[in-house]
Amino acid sequence: MKAKGIIGAAALLIIGVLFGAVLVSGFGLVRPSLADVNLGAEEPPVNLDADASSFSQSFIEVAETVTPTIVQISVVSERENPHGDWFFFPFKDMPQEQRGSGSGIIISEDGYIITNNHVVENANKVSVGLYDKRRFDATVIGTDPLTDLAVVKIDAEDLPVAYLGDSDNLKVGQWVMAIGNPLSLSSTVTAGIVSAIGRGQLGLIRDSYGVENFIQTDAAINPGNSGGALVDLSGSVIGVNSAIAAGGGGTYIGYGFAIPINLAKAVAKDLIAHGKVSRGYIGVN
Repeated sequence: MKAKGIIGAAALLIIGVLFGAVLVSGFGLVRPSLADVNLGAEEPPVNLDADASSFSQSFIEVAETVTPTIVQISVVSERENPHGDWFFFPFKDMPQEQRGSGSGIIISEDGYIITNNHVVENANKVSVGLYDKRRFDATVIGTDPLTDLAVVKIDAEDLPVAYLGDSDNLKVGQWVMAIGNPLSLSSTVTAGIVSAIGRGQLGLIRDSYGVENFIQTDAAINPGNSGGALVDLSGSVIGVNSAIAAGGGGTYIGYGFAIPINLAKAVAKDLIAHGKVSRGYIGVN
């Protein structure tokens, strides 16, 4: 009998200790010190080799170097609403008069910037925001609807300038990065590959003399990216982002299109020198 009483008392004591511990910890009165809190595993699951680390570093260096040469362009303009096709300029899907924004690439230290024609077309006012947060009013120097290119100018000096590469050397499967301001999210960088080159007959430029010779990429491009840069892993600009294939919502579904930089350079030189692109036509009136 005495033994049963001792066992019972011991059981009650153990139960009391356990209940007290649960009660105290439940009220948060017992916590580990900050130094004793360990979260997650002690080691990463994969150790990157030198090649993988170098590959990743290439993207980082390009983003850090090229992003300051990309600007945000804001406009107040009057526009038509040509919505209805799968392939379209994302910047153009807007009401008749509205504020909008796109991107541009600084191509000279004294403020020349290349962008898309459809970004500044019919603009009443154009302003440019730089990576360092400065803002400038801009003047449209010239536009070329047949290539969907335009040049604007801001009154600034010693600007960071993009390196314009050679789009003739592009290969399908090559890694590229799109840098711009999609959906007003400034300095956004996405990555993908060159999906095709020489892509045409998309009906983007609605003129029988329109030049459609696009670089197709799966790097994400959205409204606001128009006029931004498509760059390779050396940081060379190899295209001017221009259009997307989109569903009913007007956002990216896997295909973006950029104007080859070699074409853009030729047009930009004409626009800066003459304010327009002069072309010869052979035909019968």
